[in-house]
Parts: sequence; C-alpha cells; structure tokens
Amino acid sequence: MPHRRLRMVAVSHLAVLALCQDVALAQPAPPQGRPGQQAQPRPGQQAPAAAPTTAAAAPAAMPQRIEVNDPALAPVPPPARTLASWNDARVMIEQRSVDFAIAVQEVARAEGVARRALAAALPSLDARGDLTHELAGGSSVSPSLPAPGGPGAGAIEDAPTTASASLTLRQPILAPRAWYGIGTARRSVDVAKLSLEDRRRVTVGAVADAVVSIVTAERVSEINRVGLRSALERLELTRRRERLGTGTKLDVVRAEQDVALARATLVSGDEALRKARETLGAVLGERGEVGVPQGFSLNAIAAEVQSECAEARSDQRADVRAARAELEIAERNLTDAKLAFAPYVDLSSTLSARTSIGDESTRRARSWGWSISAVLTVPIWDGGARYGDLQISRAAVEQQRVRLGAVERTAGLETTQAVRGVAVAEQSRAVAEQSRDLARETARLTQVAFEAGTTTSFDLVESGRRQREAELDLAVREFEVVKAKITALLASASCK
Repeated sequence: MPHRRLRMVAVSHLAVLALCQDVALAQPAPPQGRPGQQAQPRPGQQAPAAAPTTAAAAPAAMPQRIEVNDPALAPVPPPARTLASWNDARVMIEQRSVDFAIAVQEVARAEGVARRALAAALPSLDARGDLTHELAGGSSVSPSLPAPGGPGAGAIEDAPTTASASLTLRQPILAPRAWYGIGTARRSVDVAKLSLEDRRRVTVGAVADAVVSIVTAERVSEINRVGLRSALERLELTRRRERLGTGTKLDVVRAEQDVALARATLVSGDEALRKARETLGAVLGERGEVGVPQGFSLNAIAAEVQSECAEARSDQRADVRAARAELEIAERNLTDAKLAFAPYVDLSSTLSARTSIGDESTRRARSWGWSISAVLTVPIWDGGARYGDLQISRAAVEQQRVRLGAVERTAGLETTQAVRGVAVAEQSRAVAEQSRDLARETARLTQVAFEAGTTTSFDLVESGRRQREAELDLAVREFEVVKAKITALLASASCK
C-alpha cells in the first residue's frame, strides 16, 4: 500500500507539472498592431525600449507554444480598393463624391439663374420673317391705271405671294423689379458657394470618420483573433488536463463556452470592419469596400484636415453664414413681390420691309419702314396674384428666421460638445488603460493561483475574458481620441 500511494503521488505531481508548463505556454501575447507593422506608442507615451539582444538577457529556453488551427484565425481579406494617402481621398472627394458633385452643380445652376436675371435688364434683339401666299380673292380696282384691254379704269389683281421681314430692338428703361432681381440672384450664388464649402467640410469629416473607423475595426479584429487563439489554447490545455485525470468535464465545457464567446466576438468584429470599409466607399462614391494601407497614420489625417480647414467661430461656420444669406434673400424676395405693383417702361425700335411677289401680269410693290416707340405699363389688377405673392414671401421670411436660429444653436452646441468630447475621450482612454492593466494583473494572478490549485477553471476563463474585453475597450478608446480631435476641428472650421 505505501508503494502504491507513493506511485499515485508521483503521477499526480508529474501531471500538475505538465499542466503548469502548458498553461504558461498558452498565455496570449499582447497584440502587436497590424501584420508587418511595429507596435506604435500611444499619443503621449514614449516608445518602448528595444529588447536586449545579448545572450545573457534572453531566456535560457523558450518552450514551444501550443499549436491551434482554426479557419476563423485567418484575417479578413483586403478590399479591392485601398487609399494610398489622404491626398488620394481628397481627390476622390472632388471627383466621385455624390453630395459634393451635387453641391458643385448647385453653384453652376445659381450662376445660370443670375445670368438670366441680368438678361431681363439688358437689350433684346429679335428678327422676324413672314412669307404669305393667298389662295383665293385678292383682286382690287385702281381708277388711276388703265386696264390692259381698253381705256378707262380696270381691275388689277394683287400679287398672291408677299414676303416681309422685321428687326426689333427692345430696351427696358424703367424696370425696378428686374434691376432688383439682379442683386438677389447674385446673393443666391453666394449662398450656393457657402453650401459647397459646408458640404466639403461635412464630406471631409465623414471620410476622416470612416478612415478612423476602419483603423479601429482592424485593430479590434486583430485583438479578437488573439483572444480566440488564447481561448483555443486554454481549451486544449483543459482537455489535456482532463486526459491526465486532474480536470473535469465541467472545466472543458467552460473552456468551450469561452471559445464560443470569443468566436462570436470575432464574427461581429469582422462584420464591423467590412461595414466600415463599405461606408468609406459610399462616402467616396465607390462601389464596394475601400480600405486604408497598413501604415496609414491617424495623426497625419488630423494634420491634413487642419491644413485644409481654417479654424473659426461657430457663428462664422459656412452653414451659419449660408442661413444668414438665405434670410437676406427671403427679405429681398418680399421686396421683389412689392415691386410687382410698380410701373415699367420699355423702349422698342422696329425696322421692317415688305415686298409682293407675282408673275409679269401682276404688279410688284416694295415698302419699308422704321419706327420707335416707348411703352408704359401700369399694373392695375391681375386677379390678386401679387397679393398672394406678398403673403408667400412674408411667410418665407419668418420661416427662414426660425431656421437661422436653429442653425446657430446647432452650430454652437456641436462646437461645445466637440471641444468637450476631446477631454472626455482622453479621460475615457486613461480609465480604459487602467482597467486593462488591472485585468492583465488579475489574469496573471489567477493563472498563478490556478497552477497552485487554489482556483478553478471558471476563474481562469473569466479572468481571460475580462482581459480580452479590456484590451478591446482600450483599443477603441485610443482611436476615439483621434476621432474626437478631428470632430472638434471640423465643428467650427471652414474648408475650402
């Protein structure tokens, strides 16, 4: 009996030593950033010192990690289109962005309306030509001319075909409504240009936000794969412990649940990455996914946006200035409706020529004339249409005043929240970093306790899950800081 007990104790010690070695090998390595890219220090943090390369600093022996194979560990395939740089994104905004292209054409349309308003006050020249052929009748009697067949008066047949041409020149000499409309049309062009400027600001912000979302989603996807690999390694270790007789089926089930949770997180994270790429493609006017290169720097995005967009007060933002200009246009339209009651004078001059065409038996007559006239028009009654226009214009002025107040309040609120959002994002990042460090230490201590046999597999799996969540939360918070800075810059900026 003593020999049998000693043999069982020895086997138990060997199993525990083997399990402790496997658990040590299964510890997840910290995420190293994108493949082929060195881990970048966070903003405000110094770069880590290079690892010593001497043989004395290196460990004596590095045990081999547990090999796990799973199709989900493969990274998400790259998109068909990848932005080379932020300059490439800016070019695509000007060439392919749907909203930006519409805003550009709005400026062209406003310029066309302004040209039409100017034409109402400029001279107009019209040419007219008539060719008339009489089918019946048309004879007349001339007492002063003898008839071809005898003495005295006779009947002379008019020419059946006549041609006439006229040239008319018109010039408004008193047109208050047309003259006033020229200034209104020019202000409409200014409003369209301000709208284009605001659309550029919004589009640049949308592209920058989509790029940051892609980088964040790619980082989260990497962390999710590291977490899944760690969960698979813990599952393999738990199964080995069960085969050695030191574990239970409950430990295996818990590890399998952890793998299922890590797999579900990975699937949702990969889908978020694909949606972020598709969102960037939609903003840039591309079909399908558009990605960013591996070395895309978010700090460079902030610098480029700052160089394109000048910082200004919230009340000087393009959309606020456009709302003010629209209010001015609405007030001018009210004045234009009042000018519809004013008289107007047109000066016209007409040069005309007429000729009759016939055979030898008919006479040919030619005539021409030149006239000039001034026409005074006094509107008296048109059924009440002008009074209806006045009521419409007054309502439009009041509506635009309400819109202007709403736009000013929205701009001020967005600016205040964006500036405060930077401080909130930095505070959230600091809290997430502290939580990550605590989760790492908890996972390490739990592993030591598990190796000593004082905790269960439930504690080991739970500490690993919390560490994985803390890593994901920190990655998201770090990118939210950059996004908040870009948002704060664009909240009260003017992009040209």
